[in-house]
Amino acid sequence: MLDILLTNDDGYNSAGFFPLLNELSKYFSVFSITPNEEKSWVGKAITIKKDLTLTKIKKENYEIFVLDGTPNDCVQVGFYNLLKTKPKLVLSGINQGSNIGSARILSSGTVGAAMEASIEGVFAIASSLRIPSEIKKTINLFDKKNYVIFENAAKITTKLTKIIINKKFDKGVDLFSINIPFEATLDSEIAITKPFKDPYGQLFHLKENGLIFHKTPRLEFKNLEEGTDLKALSEGKISVTPISLDLILKDSLKKIEKIIIKDW
Repeated sequence: MLDILLTNDDGYNSAGFFPLLNELSKYFSVFSITPNEEKSWVGKAITIKKDLTLTKIKKENYEIFVLDGTPNDCVQVGFYNLLKTKPKLVLSGINQGSNIGSARILSSGTVGAAMEASIEGVFAIASSLRIPSEIKKTINLFDKKNYVIFENAAKITTKLTKIIINKKFDKGVDLFSINIPFEATLDSEIAITKPFKDPYGQLFHLKENGLIFHKTPRLEFKNLEEGTDLKALSEGKISVTPISLDLILKDSLKKIEKIIIKDW
């Protein structure tokens, strides 16, 4: 049985992709399928309005499948069109930037691919590296000379994968979202966290010519609630957030019934 299907939302040219593939391949059998280009902020999107093109390429001594679709398309095509059996685990990453907080988690293509795997009954991990904005502005995150930036994150993600891959978790834990501080190493402290819930703030801005452009506000380390992914990252800790796809508050159903049903 295949150990891991590896994908991401930044494409196979991302400087975060091959460091993770290299580390994982030391311990696991790995099958790789990624978008052909960056597909950030697509969340759980599935392509339905066009036919997709699948290409097999060889790069860095690995054979990789490349799809002109979303990360979720990659998981679907991998499961049902390329593999004979589903893998033990899907790993999505390493993302160029953090995916913390409920707003970003639900918008992330990296986490979206992990959710897609979970829907199909395969446990998943989404891995993201926080890169300070001042560094992000000065380097090309699609240049192989910057693989080094992701090497520690790749080792951390692989260590966590070795711990997680054969474990059984409580029903309702469908995937983990891992967020790694920029300076983290294998000796860094780890924290099990919940997503913080602050909004993005304004995403779209009007130009003088009337066009509207997107700009994500900088992540601010404020309102640091104990136990959240934001708090963990602010302290330099590796954040591991268990995520459930149940989409209901089981403990609240009866309370909500009393509030709504009685007045229906």
